Amino acid sequence: MNPLQPRPTIFVVEEDNNARHVLTKNLRQFGYRLLVAAAVEDAVEWVSGRDYIHADLLLIDLIGKLPEEALTVGQRLRAQAKYDSETPLVVMPEKVAKEVEGTDVNVTANDWICYYQDADQLQQLLFRLLGAT
Repeated sequence: MNPLQPRPTIFVVEEDNNARHVLTKNLRQFGYRLLVAAAVEDAVEWVSGRDYIHADLLLIDLIGKLPEEALTVGQRLRAQAKYDSETPLVVMPEKVAKEVEGTDVNVTANDWICYYQDADQLQQLLFRLLGAT
């Protein structure tokens, strides 16, 4: 990591307490700065209460939501946070079928579904979207 370059910031919305702990630990080890919300309501309150919160990427994992529902929530959050559509959105579904596990699907230009298998997979996707840390 170049010490003169700022580290990318990821806005994480992770509703599962145990998963949030592991995810944020991994993301920090990868070298990212984090803004973390434990629920969508917290994230919405956070972004609507300020003029702007900088994040280079939104990473969302919502309990009990289909990937398409989580994408819609993420797109609304990105708009409310005043991020442009170029800001990547990555959704990690809670439950993953074996046949798609370990794949990343580019749904639209900057919207992704990461069918999470392990930390290496997530790190590679983030590297592609944000560059080196």
